[in-house]
Amino acid sequence: MSKRTLMAILLAGLCLAVSPALANPLQKNQIGPGANWVVHADLDAFRSSQFGKLMMDELKAQGVEEKLQSFATIFSFNPLTDVHNVTLYGKGKDRNNAVAIVDGQFDAQKLISLIRLNPQFQETPYQGVTLYRWQNEDKKGGQSEGQLMYGFVREGRGVAISTGLDALKQAADNLKGSGAGSSTGLAAQVTPAQSGTFFQAVASSLGSLTGDNPQAAILKQTDLFTADAGETGDKVFAALHLRGQAPEVADNVMKLVQGVVAMAQLATQEQPKLSELAKNVNVTLQDKTVQVRFEAPAQSVFAFLKEQWEQKKEQPKPTTQGTTP
Repeated sequence: MSKRTLMAILLAGLCLAVSPALANPLQKNQIGPGANWVVHADLDAFRSSQFGKLMMDELKAQGVEEKLQSFATIFSFNPLTDVHNVTLYGKGKDRNNAVAIVDGQFDAQKLISLIRLNPQFQETPYQGVTLYRWQNEDKKGGQSEGQLMYGFVREGRGVAISTGLDALKQAADNLKGSGAGSSTGLAAQVTPAQSGTFFQAVASSLGSLTGDNPQAAILKQTDLFTADAGETGDKVFAALHLRGQAPEVADNVMKLVQGVVAMAQLATQEQPKLSELAKNVNVTLQDKTVQVRFEAPAQSVFAFLKEQWEQKKEQPKPTTQGTTP
């Protein structure tokens, strides 16, 4: 089986579901009890926003939708339109502790039949669900290398997938419950989302995520990070909260953020659009928590992102030294 086919199967698996599902904000009972970070994207809410529509129109103009037609024909779903929401959670930097929960509208049996072609395919019954195993192959230098993947179908709702079998089993146990543990651990730190929110992220114990990176030293002294983004009216908003372990830590974080914002505001010659957008950032400090709020017209945010994308495409690609033409 070719690398291209296997990668397509993996992507299909990540978006596997058995019936249509309504998009929802982050569901606390989906978060594993041992998780210290979670990311949620409500793609239906994003596509219905003015900003989302601008982005989708641009993807069509760039030919992305056309390029996905053959994929959609083979796998009976379009990644741009048929995925409703995605939740990722985990503990630390180990990917084997991470779980992806995807809701969407797909032909589950067709996708499973394709995954069955994988040489590492295996199915195992576990606590009332069937666990599937397959390998994401990547051939380099004639040797077959790849990551084993595990997943199970959530009847009528979607799929859960992980590179760690133990993490997937824990997800199956957790999802079978009725929200047990949703008021404790990381789930207790998740606050109700503002209307129009299409992205949420929460993380605690940030030191376990930053590792030995010296540039992230200040984050190791941060207890909690939350981020929300969405659209209200015709404006895109983003809200960040960083809670320091002590008041002086929060004060240092606020000064750092204020410095970054000030530099962006002064970039009137190099990045005029960035300079204008930076004027819409408000930074405040309450007790040990730094609060950052951004709000600007969706059209302005889209224009800036499009400009950055165009500039990146125009940059020359780096050449590899010592290669033979």
